[in-house]
Amino acid sequence: MANLLSQGTGIYISDLASPEVFSEIGQVMTISGPDGSASEIDVTNLASSAKEFVIGLPDEGSVSLEVSFDYAGSIGHDTLHTARISQVLQHFQIRLSDSPRTTIDFQAYVTQFSLSLGVDDKVSATFGLRITGAATIT
Repeated sequence: MANLLSQGTGIYISDLASPEVFSEIGQVMTISGPDGSASEIDVTNLASSAKEFVIGLPDEGSVSLEVSFDYAGSIGHDTLHTARISQVLQHFQIRLSDSPRTTIDFQAYVTQFSLSLGVDDKVSATFGLRITGAATIT
C-alpha cells in the first residue's frame, strides 16, 4: 500500500502569460481542499414510492492556504494579495509529492486574505481560493 506524504507537495500559480509559467507559492504550511460537492435535486413525484434524486452540476468548491506570511520575500504572496483586490481569475496547480507527480489543476478567484498575529508567534496569513469551472486531476 502506498503512503503519500504531504511533505513535498506544493501549490503553484501561473503568470497568465503564453506560454504559461508556474511558480511555487512560498512558505505554505497547509493546503485544504478542493472541497467540492454537487447539489441534490429532488425529483420525487406523486407516483414515487420513496424519495428520488438526481445530482446537479458539480461545484469544485474552495481551496484554503495557510502561509508563513512574507509579502516581499516569498513568491506568490504579493500576487495572491493583488489578485484578491483586482478580482482577476488565476490558474493554479497543486502538485502532490508522488512520482510522477499527481496534479490538481484549476482556475480560481482569490476571495479571502486574513492575517493572524500573536505573542511569540510568526505572522501567518490565510488565502481563500474559490474555484470556478472544473478541477482536473492528472
